This record gives sequence, C-alpha cells and structure tokens, in this order.
Amino acid sequence: MGYCDGLISAGLPKGDCLQTPAKGYEREALIINRADLDFANVVISESHPNVATTFGLKAGKKAYEVHQLGKQPFSGSTTSLTAGTYYNGVNKNFVIAVLNNDRDTQANLGDPLLNGEFIAIVERKDKGKDNASAFEIIGYHNGLQISAYEADPYGDVYGGGLYTLTEENAPVTRMYLGETYEAGKALFESLKVAAE
Repeated sequence: MGYCDGLISAGLPKGDCLQTPAKGYEREALIINRADLDFANVVISESHPNVATTFGLKAGKKAYEVHQLGKQPFSGSTTSLTAGTYYNGVNKNFVIAVLNNDRDTQANLGDPLLNGEFIAIVERKDKGKDNASAFEIIGYHNGLQISAYEADPYGDVYGGGLYTLTEENAPVTRMYLGETYEAGKALFESLKVAAE
C-alpha cells in the first residue's frame, strides 16, 4: 500500500505520558546540494516507507553544517497542505538566518542559495517514540529552492539575511533519517565528511 492510496493502516493510540512533546529544532542542521545525493544508493525502509536507512553522497561530496542561535533555531520552518485538483501534497519551508555581513559567507552560502536546489536534514527536539524520529529530511522528493529572501540591516538578522527555501508538493508530510536515533545520528555525522 502506497501513500497515494489514501488508506490508513493504524489509529492514533494514547500517547506516552512520560514523553513530553517539544517544539522546534536543535541548533545544528545540514544542507546538501541536491545534485550531490547518490539517489541510486538511497535505501528506504521496507517497514517504514518514510525512513531512509542509507543516505550517501557522491564521491568527494559532503553536507554543510548550518548552526543557528537564539531560542527558536530555524524559526519559520513549516509544513502546510497544498491542495491539488487531482492530488494533494505538502509544501515544506526551511528557514536559515544568516546574521552577519560577510563576503565569504555570501559567496559560499548566501548567493548559491538564490539559484540552487538543496536537501536539509534537521534534528527535531521532539524525537518521537524511542527517539527514532529525531532526524527529518526536507527536500528529498522535490528539492528545496529559494522562495523568499529578506535583508533588513535594522532587523532581527542584523547585517545578514533571512532565506526561506521551499520544497513544493512533497508526497509525504515527513521523511526521516535512520530507523533508530543511533542510526540517524551516525548517518547525520557521516554526511559531514566527503564521501569516498
């Protein structure tokens, strides 16, 4: 049964009262040039069709770390329904605040964000049952592309800018990295090193 069948296969059981819900993301995320992902070697779990168990990059490629400050890292990152005539999906926004006016940051990150296509991996504060839903992949299906940019030297991002990247019409609300927290964390960390 696929996600487009529209048939549920489980209800919503009573939650784990020992696991308090949490808002937001951790302070570190990864951003990947979508062209660098080795799609031929991505493995999707047979038991969880929204979980990637293998997620490697092409030789010599790596993910780039994005760190955010403040109480709400990646604030403004949302997922919302996009209702189509024949098919529904979701739009996923990933927001990066660049706080400084630095020519190297602009040349290596800010300016390429204007025209590239990306994938982001974030660690959620609410990691789900057994912490198995900690790492979320955004942009896997249709890529993240810039949908908004604002730079206000008197605003909250100071001399930098606020970049909103959007994946349009994704077929699933969330996609995860790793079957367990440990597996997801190992994959997350491995992406920071250039692939062989």
